[in-house]
Amino acid sequence: MKRTGLLVTVFLLVLLATVAPMSHGQEHDGSLGAKYCGNVGKRYGLFKDYNGNINNIINKYYYIKITGVIDMSTQDYIDYAIKTAERDNAGLIIMLNTPGGYLEAATNIVSEINRARIPVIAYVVDKWAESAGTLILVTSHVAAMQPGTIIGSMQPVLYDPQSGMYKPVNESKIINPIIKILCEHGATKGRNATALVGFVLRNYNYGAQEALKYNVIDVVANNTNDLIGKLEGSVVVLPSGVVVRLEAPVAIEELAPPPRDVVIHTLSDPILSGLLLSLGSLIIIFGIISGHLAYATIGALLLLLGLAGTGYSPNMVSIFLIVLGALLLAIEIHTPGFGIFGGVGIIMLVLGIVLLPTGGGFAINAGYANTILYILYSIGAAMGGLTAFVVYKLIQVRRRKPIVWTIEGNEGVAIDNIPPGGEGFIMIQGEYWKARSASDKPINRGDRVLVVRKEGPILIIKKKEEYDTR
Repeated sequence: MKRTGLLVTVFLLVLLATVAPMSHGQEHDGSLGAKYCGNVGKRYGLFKDYNGNINNIINKYYYIKITGVIDMSTQDYIDYAIKTAERDNAGLIIMLNTPGGYLEAATNIVSEINRARIPVIAYVVDKWAESAGTLILVTSHVAAMQPGTIIGSMQPVLYDPQSGMYKPVNESKIINPIIKILCEHGATKGRNATALVGFVLRNYNYGAQEALKYNVIDVVANNTNDLIGKLEGSVVVLPSGVVVRLEAPVAIEELAPPPRDVVIHTLSDPILSGLLLSLGSLIIIFGIISGHLAYATIGALLLLLGLAGTGYSPNMVSIFLIVLGALLLAIEIHTPGFGIFGGVGIIMLVLGIVLLPTGGGFAINAGYANTILYILYSIGAAMGGLTAFVVYKLIQVRRRKPIVWTIEGNEGVAIDNIPPGGEGFIMIQGEYWKARSASDKPINRGDRVLVVRKEGPILIIKKKEEYDTR
């Protein structure tokens, strides 16, 4: 899928499809499903009565929360969660509350779920799991919904982030692969094929009880404990060949998203990414035209973050940020003061480190990779703290009133014997000065003297005790 500058065009599965949903009872005679999926029997998914061999028993569960738009960071988060659950032999509950998202990300997630060696339970909570959320729900090993939630509206649309306009897609080259994914990964788990095809072609929408009635989901549950309780004792047959029995949980834990996924998901908001791209481009242009190249670096930072939000490879953005950040710090070292180059350079380095790939992105042990990553986080935080301290001190200095140093009134020590009106040398603050005595009495070597005034290079002095008794 190609993305170019501001004119990024992506296929989204979103709620805002313009074709109105049809009534829920239409075409449930099976003709629509048979036409597109054929006679697909249930081979995978949830089985209440299973007489075959059991390969694994699951009594530990992780859960993750997917909210907002489904994007590439969502794919990374789910991939991380599946790998963690496989490592700990735990089931994974994906709690969905989403209006939809990117088609590419959603289909990649379907493939990851299909390869999983532990049961993946998709559970719609709070409000909805429309379009891309529905695709993930119906292709998971177990599908569940909370009462009051809705699913459906899977017709893809063409989205232009520059204009904010959506255009429904009806081309068979786009529609047919989505339907085939639903047939291969949804109907084979016992889902109603007609309903699955209707989600795409007719924009069907179902509530929880309707979805259960039409055999689109397996369970309606009030909360996570209710869900696990209703699944206890059931068997899940996975496409990977593993057969799992679900038992009462000894633990249910949440898996928080890695920092990288949090940043990318935040940047993926269409309004934010569009704003970053626009501001970044304008700041670069005006910085170059005005000759203030330091400000152009701020524009480069915003532009790179905007690209990451529009779907450009976060790995490449991470590399660009680290290289540019190091370059700007090198420039700052050779320029006086601590200015924009250094500040932007540190920000780029920290963000570049946060966006570094983890897990499969490293060719080394994941635990070792995480250790390196946390060390880099610490370095970035230390550099940021140092920057804040230096800036604070600079502000303090600039706010102080200027102090004008004068030699008059300073105290010194006579180096020579100086007669009244005569000249000799004295020492003030470690420096030798030529002085003329204004005292009525001779000044001996070692006497304390005070500077009365300065006449050219000559200091006019008096003995300290004489000056004090005035």
